[in-house]
Amino acid sequence: MNGWFRGKASLVIASFAGCCALLGCSSASTGAGSTAASAGAAPMVVTVSDAPLGNILSAKATIAGITLGQGSSGSSASVLAQPETVELSGLGALQEPIEITNLAFGTYSSVTLNISAAQVTYINSSGQVTTASASIAQPAVTVALSPALAVSSQGEVQLQLAFNLAQSFNIAGSTVTFNPAMNTSGAQVSSENSGDRHVEVTGAVVAVSSSAITVASGDSSRQFSFSVNSSTQFPSGVTIASIQPASIVQVQGQTQTDGTILAQMITPESQGDSSGQQQDGAKGIIVSVAQDSTGAVTAFTMVPREGFGAVGATTSISVDVSSATTFDLPEDAQQTGLSSTSFNAAELFPGQSVLVTGSGGSTGALQAQKIVLAAESIPASLVAAPVGSSLDYHFTLALPGTAFLTTYSKITSLATVAGQSTDYSGSLTAASFASLAAGASIEVHGFLLVDTKGGYTLYATEIAKVETPESPESGNSTGDN
Repeated sequence: MNGWFRGKASLVIASFAGCCALLGCSSASTGAGSTAASAGAAPMVVTVSDAPLGNILSAKATIAGITLGQGSSGSSASVLAQPETVELSGLGALQEPIEITNLAFGTYSSVTLNISAAQVTYINSSGQVTTASASIAQPAVTVALSPALAVSSQGEVQLQLAFNLAQSFNIAGSTVTFNPAMNTSGAQVSSENSGDRHVEVTGAVVAVSSSAITVASGDSSRQFSFSVNSSTQFPSGVTIASIQPASIVQVQGQTQTDGTILAQMITPESQGDSSGQQQDGAKGIIVSVAQDSTGAVTAFTMVPREGFGAVGATTSISVDVSSATTFDLPEDAQQTGLSSTSFNAAELFPGQSVLVTGSGGSTGALQAQKIVLAAESIPASLVAAPVGSSLDYHFTLALPGTAFLTTYSKITSLATVAGQSTDYSGSLTAASFASLAAGASIEVHGFLLVDTKGGYTLYATEIAKVETPESPESGNSTGDN
């Protein structure tokens, strides 16, 4: 797989029965040029993921259309039923679904992406948080699929469109331009490694049973269902039966060869009340912290990447922290070796990623009832080759001078730990990672904490190389399909 980790929209082509089980539907919309599943078409799940840029706190783009072309025949298939606004800076290696559609059997040699709008929140040259709408330099970009993607009844296929935010956004003073830069690749789901098959959705529970959970994404608001079985993991004391509708949960899953998505891990972030009312909340980056005379954190300001309940499309939110606020680590953070008690109010600092739930987000400050450490993706270069063996590695990342962690917390180098639970995406494996030399550009997805001595450590859950985006096809970089 080419360039997967840097932030991609991924299209998973699955069996008809499997995808309808995934989304709880009775049928799927049919893309242009395709026919019903029984007459030679397969449903396609469209998922989105991201790649961060050092000084970007949030980046949203409205995808107006995605079209697959069949080359000289001129046939094409639209795989997006309606425009979707997606956040392009928060998931890192993990994909989030945004659409399902039928795709006709055939061989597809190109992908055309249409962008109708983009907005970015970033740190300007004066160190201030700035939000701007971007002008769209190229409304439509076409890139080749090499090798071409063959869709048939032989098995599920995953198509990856990998955005590179560093080359997609151009920020010059107060002028922002968005010109989507991406890589493409396709493969049989059965041939992919586990890192390339990850899917994650954070949002409110719409429905739950002993065998499935349906969640409305806090990013796109679309509803998606995951199958649940005996291998699904939960935090201690949590079962599928204890999760109530309107709860906010994080579901991590993996695409299966039968077209379904299995929930590998379900982490409740809040519980809905007895009336089914969802709590307010947000997931994003802390940009400032307030302390009282004793040094205790009393409040912070964050840039949300996802919002829940009354927290809508806002570019900044204030959060009040009290003695009643509880703190938690998600299950995948604990699998990196972190203790469940290692995250508390003293650990909050600018540049950290958190998920907050509480009340009052529509009228002013969000009164935090629970704060959960969230994973974040950090692009950087290796200071030296990784040290270690047997999948346990230690290494140091050199951060760019414009990175928000450098701006807010003066972090120029970051100690990083990879372990048995760390996945490797795209062209990178655990073995090839160990052979990387100083200066290699990588992206690390994981959990960032500060220790009692003021040092920062990133606990990696996923690692991949950063690769150069492909050039658009000649004559197809602008205009409509």
